[in-house]
Amino acid sequence: MIVSSKVTAVFHQKPLLDYLAGRFTYQTRATWQARIEAGDVTCNGRSTTPHQIVRQGDVIACDLPDPPLPDVNLNYEIVYEDEWLLGINKPGNLKVHGHGRFVQANLIYQLRHNHVPPYPEATLINRLDRDTSGVVLLARDNDTLRAVQTQFAERTVKKMYLAVVHGIPSPVVQEINRPIGRLPSAAGVYRYGVMDDGKPAQTLLELIRPFPPNYALVRLIPNTGRTHQLRVHLAALGHPIVGDSLYTMNDAEFLAQFEAGSRVEPLLPRHALHCAQTTVWHPHKKRPLTITAPLASDIQTFLTTIDPSFEPNNTPS
Repeated sequence: MIVSSKVTAVFHQKPLLDYLAGRFTYQTRATWQARIEAGDVTCNGRSTTPHQIVRQGDVIACDLPDPPLPDVNLNYEIVYEDEWLLGINKPGNLKVHGHGRFVQANLIYQLRHNHVPPYPEATLINRLDRDTSGVVLLARDNDTLRAVQTQFAERTVKKMYLAVVHGIPSPVVQEINRPIGRLPSAAGVYRYGVMDDGKPAQTLLELIRPFPPNYALVRLIPNTGRTHQLRVHLAALGHPIVGDSLYTMNDAEFLAQFEAGSRVEPLLPRHALHCAQTTVWHPHKKRPLTITAPLASDIQTFLTTIDPSFEPNNTPS
């Protein structure tokens, strides 16, 4: 992995080793000297020595070992493909894009660089949270990207989610109309909640199957697209999503869990929310395109643990 930087004014007319050891303290001075002497470091594209004097604006490049990938789930599946679009069934515990230690451990990097064959032209059209599984759309050219992103902006895209919630909602079909806004930050983590001066938000909920006495599988259709809308609405309804540590607890409980680094639901280490279906207007085929993603395996396992008679293949879409 090649990492490049420009020499700043504070290191102008200083030896290269002083620059690297002084600016990048995550490695020792001795380690930086060994890397320079091994030929892993260049200055303005040329080989160099530890004692070379660098100047402001010089480009220093270093060939560093690739960092180990963080613990993520790379078992994504391509569920739709044509010459313009890709539809991916993203697992939980996978960011759609990333930086820092997740610069390679994310969906878009894997598709562009590590998938066989790779999709270097793939560009995200929509996003899902790291812990939300299901349909993610990608464009393979700029015209398609603009056309489908416009549909998302104009709210003509239809999406359907499945979720496992605490308790059994009643009535079995209901429309949740509760405005959503951002709550004051707690421990540096932003959360959202139902509030009178929030933005309008509407979710259609349908009970698919109860798992008495503690859980239920529900279908959710968001008619607006507020941040964390489904999670906030279900929590406000008194039926938070299983495994959702952000919205299952009150502030005091959340802070205690956050500081302890623990999870709410030991059977499922992420929230049980899955985007099962997305329908867009195909800009080239000139007809609706519906992409479906089977219920994620970890949610299936959670439900069959509760009730061995549950058959995931019979889950309605």
